[in-house]
Amino acid sequence: MSGNGQGSGESVPAQVVATHVWPEDSPVPVAKENLELDWGGAIGDRHHGLTMSSNTRQANVFPRGTTIRNHRQLSLVDEAELAEIAVNLGLPLLAPGVIADNICTRGIANLTQLPPMTRLVFSGGAVVMLGGENLPCVIAGGLVQERYDTRAEAFPKAAMGLRGVTGWVEHPGVISVGQSIQIKPGY
Repeated sequence: MSGNGQGSGESVPAQVVATHVWPEDSPVPVAKENLELDWGGAIGDRHHGLTMSSNTRQANVFPRGTTIRNHRQLSLVDEAELAEIAVNLGLPLLAPGVIADNICTRGIANLTQLPPMTRLVFSGGAVVMLGGENLPCVIAGGLVQERYDTRAEAFPKAAMGLRGVTGWVEHPGVISVGQSIQIKPGY
């Protein structure tokens, strides 16, 4: 499977349309021509690292602040999902990168619904293993508010089931705009 159509009945090849990092010292994510991935994720991104501190999303397993494996090295969303979120927020457009996605794709209209352990194989050689849905939060909502003057609190409801997925680097490499993506079911 290389991609999925967006309602046209035709298969649309999956490809990268934008890449971003959100540096620790930047108030907003910044576009990158090339997204360099090592075993810790996107170099220069605030989510880079082999480990992370547990938060409310792991509260049923770990006390907050426990060091755990970083399964949220990367955030990916498809432009079709961004378009749906924009409609839900009453916006004409929600640009790639605004919600802190590292990789924005085209041709994977239901990216958020891909099961955990699905691999995305990029034509440049990098491989990303998906960990599951990236639940929407007011942090991303604040980024949307800053750019489009919406209410940060409106974002989680508008983006539920559309926020994309998180993942980690299974094989390092460089991801660039225009690269094609193969979707490989897990296990």
